[in-house]
Amino acid sequence: MALAPTTLPDDPSESPVRELVRRFLITILLGVVIYRLGVFITIPGVDASVLKDKVAGVDENSVLTSIIAFADMFNGGAIMNAAIFGLGITPYISASIIMQLLTYSMPALKAIQKEGEGGRRKINQYTRYATLAICSVQSVLAAIALTSITHDGRPLVTMGNTTLFIAQAALVITTGSMVILWIAEQITKFGIGNGVSVVIMISILSALPGAFHGGEANLPHYLGVILMSLVIIAGIVVVVQAVRRISLEQQRRVQGNKVYGGAQTSLPLKLNQANVIPVIFAQPVMMALGLLGGWALSTWGLGNLFDWGTPLYRYCFAALIIGFTYFYISITFDLFDLANHFKQAGFFIRGIRPGKNTVDYLAFHLKRITFMGAIFLAVIAIMPEILEKTVGLGSGKGERMLMGGTGLLIVVGVSLDIMQKVGAFFLAAQYRGLGGIGDASTKKNGNGKRF
Repeated sequence: MALAPTTLPDDPSESPVRELVRRFLITILLGVVIYRLGVFITIPGVDASVLKDKVAGVDENSVLTSIIAFADMFNGGAIMNAAIFGLGITPYISASIIMQLLTYSMPALKAIQKEGEGGRRKINQYTRYATLAICSVQSVLAAIALTSITHDGRPLVTMGNTTLFIAQAALVITTGSMVILWIAEQITKFGIGNGVSVVIMISILSALPGAFHGGEANLPHYLGVILMSLVIIAGIVVVVQAVRRISLEQQRRVQGNKVYGGAQTSLPLKLNQANVIPVIFAQPVMMALGLLGGWALSTWGLGNLFDWGTPLYRYCFAALIIGFTYFYISITFDLFDLANHFKQAGFFIRGIRPGKNTVDYLAFHLKRITFMGAIFLAVIAIMPEILEKTVGLGSGKGERMLMGGTGLLIVVGVSLDIMQKVGAFFLAAQYRGLGGIGDASTKKNGNGKRF
């Protein structure tokens, strides 16, 4: 997810600290207060206690519980509450991934992306339209699913007219998802960090207080959870920040008595180039395998073969993550386009000829980096169940989030992003001050330099 551009206060005399505090307050108001309020507003005509009682009576490691837990991780518990924000920000994430893949596979969209700022705005507008379409379909399916849920003879939907309820619930859920998208965009524009990432992080962190419930009764256990979490977080930070730099040099040319070019730079290849997208791809596949296995293999007593915590689930999940990592990198990382860009700018890798040799050299290093990044993603994703089965840590929902997995990876990544944004904000303010905006003449004339 791309970072929003760093903006500075319109008033040159305003302190950057005050502006930063204002941005944090806006982020907290929109992301914590308003967004979390919508998570607890139930869809009209629904008795949320029926859904909670039904899920409470299901096995903790069943496929149904895994699906709800994975969806609720991005929605902050909105599904369990049958809330108007039930779909959360996931339709926009799906639309963004689809548009990103289509941009690299369709020449028309790729040409639009290369148009600069105008092209980026068009792609963002197409992504919003795709989000609305996905929300409309998913909200209807969710409303139909709600009408079929009962527990101990109590129906989840209390409204008598089923057709009217489906239409009303679909409209409410779609509107709720688009409101979340608006909140995320306002956080990006007026708050701090990327709004979509901040909303997801807030949703994931909402399960954290449950990890320490009753901690005074088993203090050594929770101290072990905290210690192991700090070790895992330190490892995630190291891997997320790790890059392999490819040295680049610019060709020199002589015109008269002057020498032009000769600059040196580097191409940073991140170890975790795909971020958490392979895990997001692999999780629904594992859920589908669990449902299919429970239906097809139940006659042989193997219905729980792909349930959470089983060895086969662990190995298949890790293999899917590694495969999707290579697939995503191959789709989104165009080495030929990158090599042509180097050639047009006059840059080359020392000892490597431009063209196909450069592509082969970059592909060799990228495959090795991708392998290490894929192994890292797979280990982090299956870390909660490994620790729960071997050490006994991570038995609850909040503890599993602390022990690793997609949630912890997202939280650490977004936190690093916000820290970099804060550093860039103060650096931009420092350069702005060196430009002389804060002196009396610029305040009077109002035409000082802007960063």
